[in-house]
Formats: sequence, structure tokens, C-alpha cells
Amino acid sequence: MMTGTSGKLVLRGLTWDHARGYDPLVACARRYGELTHGQVAIEWRKRSLHDFGAAPIDALARSFDLLVIDHPFMGQAQQTGCFRDLHELFDRAALQAAMQAGVGASGSVYACAGQVFALPTDAAAQVASLRPDLLAALGMDTPRHWGDVTRLAKRARANGQSLAWAGTPTDAACTFLSLAANLGHPLQEGAQFLPAGVVAQVLLHLDWLRAHSQSACLEHNPIQTYEAMLASDTLVYCPLAFGYSNYARPGRAPRLCFAALAGPGPQPTRGGLLGGAGMAISSHSAAPRARAAADFMHWLHSAPVQCGLYLDSGGQPGHGAAWRDARVNARVPDFFAATLPTLESACVRPRFAGFVGFVERAGACIHRCLRGEIDGAALYDALLRDYRETWAARNTPSPPTEPTP
Repeated sequence: MMTGTSGKLVLRGLTWDHARGYDPLVACARRYGELTHGQVAIEWRKRSLHDFGAAPIDALARSFDLLVIDHPFMGQAQQTGCFRDLHELFDRAALQAAMQAGVGASGSVYACAGQVFALPTDAAAQVASLRPDLLAALGMDTPRHWGDVTRLAKRARANGQSLAWAGTPTDAACTFLSLAANLGHPLQEGAQFLPAGVVAQVLLHLDWLRAHSQSACLEHNPIQTYEAMLASDTLVYCPLAFGYSNYARPGRAPRLCFAALAGPGPQPTRGGLLGGAGMAISSHSAAPRARAAADFMHWLHSAPVQCGLYLDSGGQPGHGAAWRDARVNARVPDFFAATLPTLESACVRPRFAGFVGFVERAGACIHRCLRGEIDGAALYDALLRDYRETWAARNTPSPPTEPTP
């Protein structure tokens, strides 16, 4: 957060460490610098995918002007006051339009207690992915429901192949919540956790998925899973993980295709957990930097930029117009239009303060259960108790943390 010697504003931004999260922001910052005749420069730094979804945000806000964040942090943002309420920096009509432009719930999730803390920069949900060449060789079509998935797994195993899954603790917890929502039981904010019978049913599906996926599935996040699917002809289909359009772009051989969720519930495409990312402005940024950051955000989140430079530089737009645009869909075939049904009906995670920590602990417990270290009853008791305690403590401020260097 500084002013350059020439008087230009130099903003510091933080995003996550992947081409999808970094490259388009660097390209857009460069172009924006040209549009402002060098008066505004934005320097982007990266953090790991895990830290993007788990590391506390209030400490980071003391070191950066612009932060790319995950929507479950909104309760913590409201509690700590670490981000600017965008009502302070945007015209009300423009802010409402930017939020409503987000595909599905991608815009509304950044509103909390009457405040708006971010705009929808990137949109994603847990969707299916596949190697179309391998499915064709097996004589199988893209699954439309869970029964198709089980038949595909059986045929793949007979051919020495398997499914794929991203099952790190955090991803296992996200898959757990997606399957529960697909079965008609999205986790709601409040002291009430999921019914025991639903948890038991979800665990059966998770254990089946672990048994029919790559041996390293419990150590793979979505990026590692997609890389593994491209590196070998043994992984044919991933039933659900956060979608990455980068792996569907032409120019890679082989190439992945993405599809709507094919879950076990009565409406197979529904309930995939909403992901994506929003861009927030630190409350520690002084007025000139905050205003410059808001001007950049207004430009970055416009339909022409989201459908143009942002997409062309490797981004996955949050703007709904991009997901329905013919040029965008031609640019990244078999991704945006194919996964849109799941995006539009995605499940939104609770956003109260403390929920992110609950997901981390829940993922560790789910891992223990999948490894046979605890049984389903013990897992349910642990999750139920933790969720109730986390909800009860939501208004208790967390102890201060130091910024990540």
C-alpha cells in the first residue's frame, strides 16, 4: 500500500496461486495501468489454494489493498471490519447491478448483514469432469445421474481404469456438503446440523467414491486431480470437484470436458457447492487507494472485460453474461454452457464467522472416517457437536493474528 515516487498509486493485491487466479489479474492490471496513463499500478502476489480457502483474512487485509477471497469468510469480514463496505465506494445502482450480474448466487454471496464486501470476479461450483476420448473408448456417454456413474466405474475397473476424485480434507468436506445438498439437505446456518440418516447416506457415497478413484485421491486437490487425469489414460471421470475451465481450453492434448453434476439425488444436476472468488478492498487502505481500487474493480467486473481480456488471459469469469456468451463458449468449448445448470442451482455454504474453521476440522474428521480410524457414528457425533459449538461462538471475536509475510 504505497504511493510511487512519481505520484502514481501503487496498489498491492493478493490472489491465489494458479494460472486461473493470477494470470488474468496481471493482464488486466497491466491494461488498466495503460488506461490510466501509468497513474495506477497494481502488484499482485499469490498464496496457496489451501490458504485461499482457510487462512484468516483480517490479518491479510492489513498488508494488501485488494484481496481475492472466498465467500464463506463474509461473516468474519463483518465481525472484524477488515474489508470496506462497497456501499462506501460505489454508486448504489452500480453496486447492485454488479452483484446481480454474478452467475447464479455468485454475486449475492458477498453481501452480509446489509453490507457488501466483494464483487464476483470468478465463478465455479462442484461439477463433473471427464476425458471424452476415454469415455468414447469405453462406449459410455457422459453420466446424467448417479446410476450412470456407478456403471461407468464398473466398466472402467474392468478395463484397468478408475474414476478420479479430489479428496483432500477440505475437498472431502466440500464433496460431503455437495452430496448432502444434492440429496435435498443443504447445510443451513443455525444450531441444527444435518440429519443422522443423511450423513450416513453421504458417507456411503464418499466411501464408494474413495474406493473407485485413484489411490492418491485423499491427497489430491482439484488442480492435482485434473493434472493426473491429463497425465494418464487411467482416470476417466471425476463425479464432482470445483471446475477449472483452464483444463478445457483448446491447445492441450488430451483435453478435459466438464459437465453438470450427475448426483444421487432426485435432481441430479443440483446442489454442487458454489465456489469461485470475489474481490474485496481492505478497510486499512487510505481513501485515495480505496477509491483507486474501487475504480479498478468497477472496470474489471464489467461485462466487456470479463467476456474479453479477463477470459482471454485464462480467467473464469464471475459475470453471468460470460457464461451465456456464444464467443466465450466457443473459446472454451464444453465448459461454461455445459456446467451452467449446476452453477445456477449451486448450494451456498454458510457464511457465519467460524464456519471456515469448522470445514477444516470437519474435513479432518471425514478423512479419519474414510481411512477407517473412526466409524460413522463417531463422525456424526463430532460434526454435530462442533457445528453447534461453532454456531454458538459465532459472535465471539477471534484472537488477533499476525499478517502472513
